[in-house]
This record gives sequence, C-alpha cells and structure tokens, in this order.
Amino acid sequence: MLNGIISVLVVFIILGVGFYFTKRKKWPDNTNKVFSTTVVQIAAPSLAIVSIENRFTPDMLRAAFWNLLIIAASLFFMYVLGKLLSRLLKLPPKKRAVFETTFTFNNTMFIGLPINQIVFGHEGLPYLFTFYLVTIVLFWSLGAYTLCKASNMGGKSFSVKKIFSPGLIGVLIGCLLVEMEWHLPVILETSLTYLGDICVPLSLLVIGSNLAKSVSRGVAKVTKDQVVILLGKFILHPLIIWGAFSLLGIDGLPLKVFILTASLPCHAQTAIMAEYYDLEGEYASNLVSLSTLISLVTIPIYASILL
Repeated sequence: MLNGIISVLVVFIILGVGFYFTKRKKWPDNTNKVFSTTVVQIAAPSLAIVSIENRFTPDMLRAAFWNLLIIAASLFFMYVLGKLLSRLLKLPPKKRAVFETTFTFNNTMFIGLPINQIVFGHEGLPYLFTFYLVTIVLFWSLGAYTLCKASNMGGKSFSVKKIFSPGLIGVLIGCLLVEMEWHLPVILETSLTYLGDICVPLSLLVIGSNLAKSVSRGVAKVTKDQVVILLGKFILHPLIIWGAFSLLGIDGLPLKVFILTASLPCHAQTAIMAEYYDLEGEYASNLVSLSTLISLVTIPIYASILL
C-alpha cells in the first residue's frame, strides 16, 4: 500500500512539473513535440531492447507467446463490443469509428511505460512491452483502418508500413537478441541504457503538459457514450484480463502488470489520427483528456490493490 502511494506521488510530482511549465509558459511551444519525438524515436526503442534482452530468457520468450494471444483476444473482444455499443448508442458513422477505437486501445506508451516502471520497477517492463507489442500492431492495423475507412479518404491513405514504428522495432530487436542468445557490446548496451532512462521522465512531462492544455480549454459536459468508454477502460478491460489470465493459472508480476496496463486511459494517438482523418477530432481529444484526468484517480487505486 505504502509503495503504491509513493509510486503515484512520484508520478504526480513529475506530471506537476510538466503542468506548471506549460501553464506558466516557461518553455517553448514546440517542447512537447521535441519530447514526444525523443521518447517515440529514441528512448522507448532503447528501453525496449535493453529491458527485453536483460530480463527475458528464450523459454520466457516462448511462454510470452500465449500472453500475446490472450492480450490480442481481449483487445479483439473490446473492439467487437465497442462496435456493438456504438450502434446501440446510435452514434453517427464518424463518431462511431472514434468510439470503437478509443474503447479498444490504451495508452501503453506515454502512460503505461512510466507508470509500470515506477510501480513495479524494471522487472515489470518485459511484460509491459508484451502488452505494448500487441497494442501497437493492432492499433496501426485494425484501429488505423477503422478510422481511415470512416473518413472521406475511404482507406486510401492507410499503410501497413505504419505498424513498424521505432517502438515495435525495438521490441523485435530485443526478442531477436534473446532468442539467438546474443548480448550487446558493453558500450552499446550502456548507451542504450542511458537513452532508455530518459523515457519515463520525458513521457510524464508530456502528459503533464497536455493536461495543462486540456484544463485551460475547460471541462466539456460528459456524455453517455463517454461514460461507456470510461467504464470499459477502467473496469471492464482489467476484469477481462484478470479473468482470462487467472483461468490459465498465470499470476504474480505478469498478471499485475497486465491488469494495470489494461486499466490505462485512451490511446493518445487516436486524437491525432482522428484529426488527420477529419473524424470528430475534438471528440477524440476530449476522450483522451478526460480519461487521462480520471486515470489520476484510478491508477493509485489499482497500484495500491496490486502491490
């Protein structure tokens, strides 16, 4: 319980720095862009390579295959349920696509990575990257296609190449090193370790900055469909993960990491993609902001329960 509170306080302090500097306009307007690019293109891939290489064995890697299947199945279930709920709520086509995508995918990178590392330490990162691997592949395939299909572009701008982001490539390199039982040269591993260490603080600074911008715009009225998405993110998906893995006898640290990751807010890239495809961009941004704000309450609760 105490460790959970301390972990969350650490998160809040770093978030608060990003919030304060943005609110007071103490750093350049493009700071978030620079930090985000650094995390996605450099820090996260570096952290993935080092974490997987140092904490997985070939046997653990092969065992992770079943974890991948269960997580993928849970996301497919959320996607199908999201489609059903969006029709029951009688949402218009463009809003329906955003609803289905936000209902399905979590923010495993900018929130999942720092939260899991602070709460569970480096030992939990390989399991976080297992969840991240499934999320990034399905988001840039199933999620991106759903948004693109609902737009006026009709799927023309959808590209499978987008699946292979730097983060995914980092995960694959780490898995290859483990499977081949290769080890990085000390100089390269040390360099990647230092680069990976900046991932958590930069991610939290970006989140704090985005929250400051969201608060400055004011809090919009919460609608029924938004409540449904929030219930799916913070209650339903963690319960599905808990039930599926418990039935298969998987417990301990892997289960804790998967539950916490399943309880995270909406995927931040959904708002960017919705804006790009001209699909209710403000609606998507409100969902990301609202779910992130609420996660400041739910994350401490889950962290206290799981620790």
